[in-house]
Amino acid sequence: MKTNRIFRRIGRLTAMGATLAAVACTGSFEEYNTKPYRPSDEDLEGDNVGVGILFPSMMEWMMHVQVNASQYHDVLLGDELGGYASAVKSYQGQNIATYNPSDDFNDPLFENTFSNFYGNYFQIMTETGGEGPVYELSRIIRVASMLRVTDAYGPIPYSKMQNGTFSVPYDSQRDVYMAMIDDLDEAMESLHTFAAAGGGSLLSDFDISTYKGDVSLWIQFANTLKLRMAIRMSGVEPEAQRIAEEAVAAIDTYGLIDANAENLQFTLTSRRNPYYTQATSESWQDLRSNANITMYMNAYEDPRRSSYFSKSGYDETYAGVRSGIENVLPTTYASFSYPLFAETDPVPVMYAAESWFLRAEGALLGWAMGDTPENLYNTGVKTSFEQWGCSSSYEGYIASTLTPRLAYTDPAGKHDQPNFGQAVSVKWADDGHELERIITQKWIANHMIGHEAWADFRRTGYPKMMMAVNNLGAAGGMWGSVDGDRGMRRLHYPQSEYDNNRENVLGGIQLLGGPDEYSTDVWWAKKQN
Repeated sequence: MKTNRIFRRIGRLTAMGATLAAVACTGSFEEYNTKPYRPSDEDLEGDNVGVGILFPSMMEWMMHVQVNASQYHDVLLGDELGGYASAVKSYQGQNIATYNPSDDFNDPLFENTFSNFYGNYFQIMTETGGEGPVYELSRIIRVASMLRVTDAYGPIPYSKMQNGTFSVPYDSQRDVYMAMIDDLDEAMESLHTFAAAGGGSLLSDFDISTYKGDVSLWIQFANTLKLRMAIRMSGVEPEAQRIAEEAVAAIDTYGLIDANAENLQFTLTSRRNPYYTQATSESWQDLRSNANITMYMNAYEDPRRSSYFSKSGYDETYAGVRSGIENVLPTTYASFSYPLFAETDPVPVMYAAESWFLRAEGALLGWAMGDTPENLYNTGVKTSFEQWGCSSSYEGYIASTLTPRLAYTDPAGKHDQPNFGQAVSVKWADDGHELERIITQKWIANHMIGHEAWADFRRTGYPKMMMAVNNLGAAGGMWGSVDGDRGMRRLHYPQSEYDNNRENVLGGIQLLGGPDEYSTDVWWAKKQN
């Protein structure tokens, strides 16, 4: 793998600088240098073309298709800590998998998202006057992008962000969430009015997703995102029930992503799928499936395995790699399973099955979610099976009362876990394990949407996972010690914030309610069990 430290440095540039660097390669530098990243007046005259060109790069901060960004922000963070992926490279002995990351791995999600997203966002705000359907779509993308940041770090600058201002006060995470909910509500209302007036499509030539500018689908995504956020804060926020019930009550008006035709994915044109590249490219080959996800799916004899993983070189079994192995070598695990993506496969952002599991969890809390927890849970599993062409196996799977033993045998003979415990049954039962059942099946269905898995694990403790083989953060350091049974609970704020925004980041730490350390829980994970 080509560890690209240049990528991290580029991420610290302003969006204007990043855009100039990109267009310089096209031979059109003088044209763009006249008005950096700003569309010309002629551009703006044609069906939102001018602002449209700002959308593709802005959308990628929701989920990355560029391979280096995907590695730093998704695979080595959410996918690793969420139990989907294992990086089989030690990165100089300092990485997230072993709970002792260097700044090269801790900082990029914060630094790169802020420095690359907001230039385009504020340009859209300027060109639209902060109103209209194009601006409202950008607000939805902002929420989806910044949600990843606040969930990883805690309090962040949000409500006071201004164009050209780099020293910005932090909001508490609760205030960030409430401001995001307001943004989604206003955007959905505006876009619904636009669609009702005949505006069915928006920026279709610039939408890199499978939605291709379909306004109704973007509204459904926003409403599902609202439901996701409500469930995430359900353990700490009294308003969560109202917000979740609003989202479900609005199904007839706004909809939810609840059918596979509505799955949000990012399509690829000139790029290869980043997971395909990291797993199979000769210069990379450092991405393998995580032993947690293969262990569970092997125990359940889950028919989706053939769609999720390559077969290993060990009797064609599905064999993942334990996370957090000190001094791990790619050659040791070259024959293990890896996430199975073709070169041109789209990158998943949100799957329909998730909305059913979100509603199942809300119903378990006694909230008005439109059906019983059992029925909603079953529909979530069924939707995922339909997505992967396994419908014929659904009835047998959902009826299984087995609680199979969870065990991991390392084909390399190094890190066995022969008796990890028992898996909860797939079949619904009122047995005190309902939440574990919902989260476990949601986790399986959401394969490689790692930030969601990491968030669910931190707030619920499910699915029960094998943690890092070598906890190199146990001894502590500048950013505190890590409990090997709980794993990393968050990332610390980047050194650049201490250097350039010190007063405000210190205020953010006060709002965090604990030290700026890996072991401090973010707001929504502080539920008292």
